[in-house]
Amino acid sequence: MGEANLAPDPYVLLMKDHKPICRTQCLNPPAELPKCWSLSDIVPRASVHILGDLPSFILSPAPESSRDRFEWGRFLTYLQKKDSVGIAKVKSCQFYILPPDKDSNFSHVQVVYRVEKTCSGNDGQEHCEDNGSPSDRFQGSNEDHHGGNTATETRRRHQPVAAKQVPPSEKNYAQAHPSYLETLGQVHYAWIFGAIAELVDNSRDAEATRLDISIEEIYSKRAGKEIPMLSVIDDGHGMIHQEVEKMVCFGHKKPEADDPDRIGRFGVGFKTGAMRLGRDALVITQTNDSRSIAFLSQSLNEGKDNLEIPIVSYRRKGQFMEVDTSVQSEALAKYNLKVVKEFSPFDKYLIGAKAGLFRENRTGTQIFIWNLDEWGSQYCLEWDRGLTGGSSFHKGDILIRSRRLRSRPGQISKTVFLDYSLRSYLEVIFLVPRIRIYLQGSLVKSRPLAKYLNQTSEATGNIMGKRVHLTLGRSQLEFEQANCGIFLYWHGRLIEAYKRVGGMIHNGDWGRGVIGVIDVTDLMNEGNGRVGVHNAKQSFLDCEPYARLEAWLGAKADEYWTTNFETLKLKKGGSLYKPDHEWVQCDKCRKWRMLSSGFDVKTLPEEWFCYMGPFNGSCEIPERKVDRGVITVSAKQTRQDIKDVDDDVMISSDGISDEDSNQTERDGKRDLKRLRKGLPRACKKGP
Repeated sequence: MGEANLAPDPYVLLMKDHKPICRTQCLNPPAELPKCWSLSDIVPRASVHILGDLPSFILSPAPESSRDRFEWGRFLTYLQKKDSVGIAKVKSCQFYILPPDKDSNFSHVQVVYRVEKTCSGNDGQEHCEDNGSPSDRFQGSNEDHHGGNTATETRRRHQPVAAKQVPPSEKNYAQAHPSYLETLGQVHYAWIFGAIAELVDNSRDAEATRLDISIEEIYSKRAGKEIPMLSVIDDGHGMIHQEVEKMVCFGHKKPEADDPDRIGRFGVGFKTGAMRLGRDALVITQTNDSRSIAFLSQSLNEGKDNLEIPIVSYRRKGQFMEVDTSVQSEALAKYNLKVVKEFSPFDKYLIGAKAGLFRENRTGTQIFIWNLDEWGSQYCLEWDRGLTGGSSFHKGDILIRSRRLRSRPGQISKTVFLDYSLRSYLEVIFLVPRIRIYLQGSLVKSRPLAKYLNQTSEATGNIMGKRVHLTLGRSQLEFEQANCGIFLYWHGRLIEAYKRVGGMIHNGDWGRGVIGVIDVTDLMNEGNGRVGVHNAKQSFLDCEPYARLEAWLGAKADEYWTTNFETLKLKKGGSLYKPDHEWVQCDKCRKWRMLSSGFDVKTLPEEWFCYMGPFNGSCEIPERKVDRGVITVSAKQTRQDIKDVDDDVMISSDGISDEDSNQTERDGKRDLKRLRKGLPRACKKGP
């Protein structure tokens, strides 16, 4: 080997599990070395018996940042403590990084190496030989690491092989550039509430009973002013260090079975949701025995070539939390905490205050997002705290500034509140709501849609061998707003709202006020862990089960409209349609209780429990199942209607008897027939 091939003191990037440890410098290397070593294994020193007979050289740290220094110290501390050897394989050569001496200051470490038998030849066949020098083995190895192929290798690939091929020890793996965080945020580019829904899903999967969502102003030292920060705080079971790592990494193994009790499955929900809402996110999570802080930040990673995600984990010791040195070194924890303080509005006092929200032995997860997405000179979201007390119209809310409605075939309504009101969306986000959600400090009154319909009808069917169950009924509020359609739930979470099917697609008034509710979890489970739901969880994939479902829903909706709204009778009076049953949810057991017909639920207190009237029961009583509702359909007239009864027709119901109905028919002006062909126009919403 000539002097021309020597590369004195080259720099080598040392890696483990595809993550950089530290840039190092090789003193007196045997030849030109590859630019990157990936540790394939760490084994006890006693298990390697040949180290004393091998040549060696010195490896010293050449850190490019304080993080490199911390990782170098952490790595050598581990080797020293475990008396282990780090093994890196590059082509046909193996490097053994020996543990430092007990009194070492980690300024250098000894590396021994050996060359394994390799296959080479110029006669068309490959022969095994052992070259004592690793020089030739190193040449071109850096190109291999990055996916390059030499001409010799290309020629050999097409030659006949006599010896068994050995798979290469070095493989190509992806690295995440910080710009990928912005790319992830585009998953929910069309509808920003889909990003918030991802965080709500995580809280439900964590079996939280309470969830608080709010936007408040907080002072940022980096910005030099107060900035808005979105917080999502739950009382779920929290996450340990390994679960936090899994949450901030890019995807994870797809579950082999479809768990009906969990919504999350794609491993990207937190990243796509947080990065759509803002540029920076901090997570504080606590279990009974641990606490972790994770920082996912575009601001921190500006100008970097690889993504850095600081995590600091603690473990409980008595009544206190101390750094968990089983998952990180003291130095690394200190460095990561310093980064969080430098690039976020959080100092040690604010972090302590937020951690104090858990209180003793309380678990949960807190997510804080700032540098929120912008809309011109404003933010995409706007918010207000609302008023204390009063009706639900005075409660605080978070709104989409554009007020743009989502596109739906056949839709004519200009009033779809859940498209831009987070409170309206959260009211119906779960098929059977159990978690208490507070928005801007006030409780969101859940509306399980199937319980808020009148003239309810149930339909069951079989699609591709799987049973489906549909609830259809009429909603007074949706009728007034000229809305209709099917609400499709998956794992109990709303995926599509106001989906028009059948005649609704082609006639704006066909099916007006008719709402359908269906859960398609079983139907959309394709087996082998595959589901027919888009990873944004706001639409379904274009697949055969979904196409057949659309056709079945259209037929059932048209049948319901024809059967129930062929003829309506007019009635004098001011009553409106009410649901077939009145319901209230207990704030302790979260069960829904059916109340007597005609009871005004608005008279109940903000927090209601099973022992209160008019239920006067206990939380141990199971929920009551609902039979199909039977109701008399009528319409009302106002003073303006007397002038022109054809202009404003409001459908209403008060459950009148047959005798009252006959009297109404005699007093009514005339029958309104064949409403299914379309109403004159949408009536105005009452005060």
